Order: sequence, then structure tokens, then C-alpha cells
Amino acid sequence: MLRYAFMQRAFIAGIIISIIAPLIGNYIMLKRFSQIGDTLSHSAILGVALGLLIGINPLIGALVITIFFAIALERLRKEFKGFAEISLSMITMASLGFSAIIFSRIKSSANVMNYLFGSIVAISLADLILILLIAIPSVLLILIFQKELLYICFDEDGAYVSGINVKLLNLVLNILVALVIGISLRIVGGFLISALLVIPGAISMKLVSNFRKLQLYSVLISLFSVVFGIILSFYLNISPGGSIVVIFTCLYAITEFKKGM
Repeated sequence: MLRYAFMQRAFIAGIIISIIAPLIGNYIMLKRFSQIGDTLSHSAILGVALGLLIGINPLIGALVITIFFAIALERLRKEFKGFAEISLSMITMASLGFSAIIFSRIKSSANVMNYLFGSIVAISLADLILILLIAIPSVLLILIFQKELLYICFDEDGAYVSGINVKLLNLVLNILVALVIGISLRIVGGFLISALLVIPGAISMKLVSNFRKLQLYSVLISLFSVVFGIILSFYLNISPGGSIVVIFTCLYAITEFKKGM
């Protein structure tokens, strides 16, 4: 299996993404804003559509559009304070609408499914380099601002009073989510990315009550699921995104079952 270059790239990319996604996803989950993953993943699909339409790397298109909407989302969240789901719904519906129009105009859409549900053969060396260039500074930012981000998750007003730049850090967190979604498209696909952000943390929350342990358990669960999902994808010739999410679901069900015993 590992003698194939595309599998080597898939495993490297999968391991990187499985580490960074839950590290960032746990913050949005604690903020009770996990739906941002679904919203920005639909925005990423719009970016893919635009990339295919104008002839650029769809991954670049996805990153640009998700970052744009991540910034717009923070502005809309302020406009509809107390009704965050309105801004999420507006961006989701707009992204789906424009995506449907653009995809209907693209003559060749052979690669579209790869971006919707993931593909282990779709990751190029250039994609892998881009993933690394985004993942390293993203992890560093999370580590540097860990305390401030955690404070904002539980008490945004208190964080503001204590002198933390809440507006900036919320924007940074949104952009980090957008970047993770953009680089995860090849492996997981646009329709399933939010699972990578949320489910490892949801499983871990049933096992631990300490935030550092939550981060550690989330990464371990994510690593296991992504690596095993890629292996299943190779041997069974199925979508890696689908297999990863099914593994997540099984782990969550097992955790629920054991907790109920």
C-alpha cells in the first residue's frame, strides 16, 4: 500500500489534518458555534466551483472563498447578535445557490465528487506542501493563544473586560476554521468536513473533563479514524470521507453504549 506515492501523500495529509482539525474544532464546539463548520464547508464547495470555472487550483479557490466568508460571518454575527444561526443560514444558502449555478455551467465535472466526498488519489505534491504551509502556523497560533481562546469560549464578556482583543481572536478562530476546511477538502470532502472538526471532540467530552486531555483524546481519536479510514478507502475502493465519518459514528455509538451501561 505504502509503495504507492499517492498513498504516501494521502497518509501524510491525513495525519496533518487529523491533528489540526480537532485542535481548532474543540474551540468552536465549546463556543457552541459548531455549525460554522457546515457553513464554511458549503462555502468551500463554492470555492471549488469557482476554481473549476476559471481554471485555477480548486483548493486555492476554496481557501480564498472560505476565508472571505469567515470574515463576513464575524461581521454578520455582530449584526444579528443573539441570532447567530441567521448569519450561518444566509451564507450556507448563498453558497449552495451559487454553487448549483456554477456546477450547472461546467461542462466537465469529473473531479467534483472528489471535492464533495474526498479522494485518496487526488492529493498532489503541491497540495501537500500547501497543507503543510497552512497547518504549521495554524497550530502555532492555537498554542500561543490557547488561554485567551479558552477564556473567550466560556466568558466572552469577561475576556473583553480583562483586556483580551475578543473581536480579533474570534476573527482569527473563524479564519483558522476556514483554513482547516480548505485543506481538508481533498481527503474528507466538502460535505463531511464538519465531522472532522466536531465529532472527535464530542466523543472525547464523554471520556474526559479536562481541556488538555480533551485536546489529546480528540487528536488520538481523529488520528485513528483518519488513518483507518484511508486504509479502508484503499482496500475497499470507497470514499475516504465517508469511511472516516462512519468510523467516527461507530466510535461515538460505542462511547454512548459504554456510558449507558
